[in-house]
Amino acid sequence: MRDQLQAKPKLSSLLLLTIAVFITHWMAFLNEGIVAEDSGLLPQLLYSDWNAIMNMYSSAAVPVFTYYVWPMAFVKNIFLLKSVVIIGVYLIAVFSYLIALRSDFFTERESLVLGIFTQLLPIATVTTIFTYSTYFNAYALFLLATYLFLSLEWIAGTRHYLLRALAICVYFVAFTLNSLLVLYAAGFLLIYAARLKRTGRRIDNGRELISTFLAFCRDRADFAVLPVIYWLFKGIFFKKTGLYNKYNSFDLDIGSIFANGSKFIANGIIFPLEKSFSDWNLYVHLGAAFCSILFVVFFVFASRKSARNAQLDERSGHGFKIIGFGLFLLLCGTLPYILVGKSPEPGVLMRNGILMPLPLAVIAIGAWRTAKVRSSTLLNEKVSIGLFLVLLTVFTGRWWESYVTWQARAAKDLAVSQYLVDNSEWSKYSVYWVKDNARVLGEASEYGFADYTYKFRTIWGGQTRMAFTPEHSEFFGIDTMPGVSPVHSKFPERIAFFCDAWASAKDIDLSGPQAELEISTTQSSLNNASVAFGYLYFRFIEPSGLKGYLTKLVNVTLRAL
Repeated sequence: MRDQLQAKPKLSSLLLLTIAVFITHWMAFLNEGIVAEDSGLLPQLLYSDWNAIMNMYSSAAVPVFTYYVWPMAFVKNIFLLKSVVIIGVYLIAVFSYLIALRSDFFTERESLVLGIFTQLLPIATVTTIFTYSTYFNAYALFLLATYLFLSLEWIAGTRHYLLRALAICVYFVAFTLNSLLVLYAAGFLLIYAARLKRTGRRIDNGRELISTFLAFCRDRADFAVLPVIYWLFKGIFFKKTGLYNKYNSFDLDIGSIFANGSKFIANGIIFPLEKSFSDWNLYVHLGAAFCSILFVVFFVFASRKSARNAQLDERSGHGFKIIGFGLFLLLCGTLPYILVGKSPEPGVLMRNGILMPLPLAVIAIGAWRTAKVRSSTLLNEKVSIGLFLVLLTVFTGRWWESYVTWQARAAKDLAVSQYLVDNSEWSKYSVYWVKDNARVLGEASEYGFADYTYKFRTIWGGQTRMAFTPEHSEFFGIDTMPGVSPVHSKFPERIAFFCDAWASAKDIDLSGPQAELEISTTQSSLNNASVAFGYLYFRFIEPSGLKGYLTKLVNVTLRAL
C-alpha cells in the first residue's frame, strides 16, 4: 500500500514542471517570424488549402499528420500556433515524470528532475517551428500510451480492458513518427521490468529470464505484435510517392552507420553541451540565472519531504542498472535515424535528436545515484542543489540563446516584409534571385525559397512568384545565370514538385521577368540579443516606434534583370 501511495504524482511536482517548461520556452510563444519549413505549411493553414496539405503529407506516407494539422487552419493567431509546439514539449516532460514515478525505479524527486531535464537539455532546439509540432506531439502521445500500458499492472476488471484498448489506439497514432517503433522496445522492456519488481520475482539465470519474458509477451500479446501490425498496415495502405519515394530508406553501409552514429555523439551530445558552456551572452545568462535561482527556491521548498524520503532508496544503489537502461533507451532513440542515414546537424536538422533528451536524463540520474553511493560529499544537500542550480542556469541560458537567434530572425523577416509592403510595384516579377547579406548568426541563418514565396503570397497575393536562394539554387540544379530566361534546372522533377500550392508558387512562369532582391544590414553586424530584445521592447512596450526600429535594421533593394 505504501508503494502505491509513493507512486502517486504530486500536484506540487506537476506545478514545478509547468513553471520549468515556461521558464525554458517562454520566448517560443513570442516568435512570429517566417521560420524554416513553417513557410511551406503556414500559408496553407492561413488560406485553408486542404488539398495542398493532404498532398504534401500523403506523398511522405504520413496522411495522419494531415488530420492533426487541419484544425490548426482555424487558428489564425501565430502565437497560438507556436504554443502547440510547447504543449507537446510540456506533455513529454509530464509523462516522462509520470512514467518514471509509476515504474517504481525512481524516487519522486528523481522523477521530477527527470521530467525537468527532459525538456531542458538543449538538443532538439527547433521548438519555434510549428511544422515539427507533429513530431513533438506524436512523441507525447507515445509516452501517454506507455504510461497507460504501465498502469495496466495496477488495474483490473472493465477499466483494465478499456485502458488497454485506449493505449493500443494511442500507440497506433503515435507510430506515425516511425522512429517510435524502435523506441517502443525500450518501453516494452521497462514495463516488463516493472512487472518483475511489482511481483517480487527474482531472475537467477538466463533460462529463467527468457521464460518469464516469453510469458509476459503471451500475457501482452496484443502489445507484443503491435509494431509489426502497424508496419505492415502502413506498408500496404500508405505508399511514399514523388520526391519522397525513397525518403528514409535504409542505408546499411558500414561507413554511413559509423558516420551518422558519430554525429549523434558529436552533434547531439558534445555540440549542445559545448555551446551551453562556451557561447554566453552576459545579459541572457544573467536573466537565466535569476529565473533559475527563483525556481530552485520553489523546488527545494516543494520537494523537501520527497528528498527526505528518497535518501534510503538512492543510497541503495541500482545506479548502474539505470545507466544501462538509459543507454539502451538512447540506442533505441538514435538507431532508426542512423539506419536511414540521418543524424543531428546544427540548425533545423537537430530535430533528428528529438528522442535523445529523455535517455540522457535517465543516464545522468543513474550516474548521479551511483556517485552518491560512493561519495559522502555528494550526499550533502547543499552540493546537490548547487549543481542543480548551475545546470539549470547553463541549459536555460542556452535555450534562451537559441530563442534569441530565432527572435532576431523574426525581427529581420518583419523588416524585410515591411519593405515589400511599402513597394507593391516590386510584385510584377516572376523570378527573384535573393542575395541576403544580413543573415543572423546561429541555427536560424539558413533560408529557403519557400520563406520568400510565403512572403510574396501573403503580402502581394497570388502564387506566381519564385525565389532562388544560393543554397536552393544548388538544390534545384539551376544551371542558368540570373537574368537568363527561361530559368533551367537539371532536376525538373524537383522544380515540378515544389512549384506548387505547398510552396506558394503553383502558377509560376520561369520564363517571366526576373529581378535581384538584395538584403543588407544597416549595422556592422546583427547582434542577435540586441535585435531580439529591441524588437520585443518596441513590440510590447513602445509599439509606436516599431516601424522605425524595423526600418533601421536592414536595407532591401530590388534591381530588374
